[in-house]
Amino acid sequence: NIVSKYRKIHLFDVDVPNGRSFRESSFTEPGKELVVCQTPFGVLGLTVCYDLRFPELFSALRRKGADILLVPAAFMVKTGLAHWEVLLKARAIENQCYVIAAAQCGKHNPKRYEDIKKAPRESYGDTCVIDPWGTVIAKASNKPGLITAKIDLNYIKSTRVSMPVASHKRPDIYAKI
Repeated sequence: NIVSKYRKIHLFDVDVPNGRSFRESSFTEPGKELVVCQTPFGVLGLTVCYDLRFPELFSALRRKGADILLVPAAFMVKTGLAHWEVLLKARAIENQCYVIAAAQCGKHNPKRYEDIKKAPRESYGDTCVIDPWGTVIAKASNKPGLITAKIDLNYIKSTRVSMPVASHKRPDIYAKI
């Protein structure tokens, strides 16, 4: 059963230094709402790929009750090497949530690129699960595979009690900016 749907909020519209341009806005419209959904495993906060670069989105999902943040993605190799894991850890730590990041790896279908005479895009991979303390508790490589991890909702609670950052936030100050 489908329990919810999410439309990517932040579209990947960039010009990368090697001359390639990506314009997701040329074929899709951005989503307009935050999505959390209740599951037997906890409350999921839904995001996709480029959304990872916007911490405000993840904070809002936490405020809406998310315990587990999902981030399916197809990061490019260069940005994946530099930013993928550190951004995932940051989202886990700052929101005190588990982060489950399913990552596409390898070369994309070359037929998609025939008309633009460019080499096929390649995705970084490194699917992983990160706990609320920022520890990688499961990780795949940059090859197709399967990982599993234990999600402990009590660990989320104990982390939030021992370091109550949510109650220390100052929206009275931030909202003025």
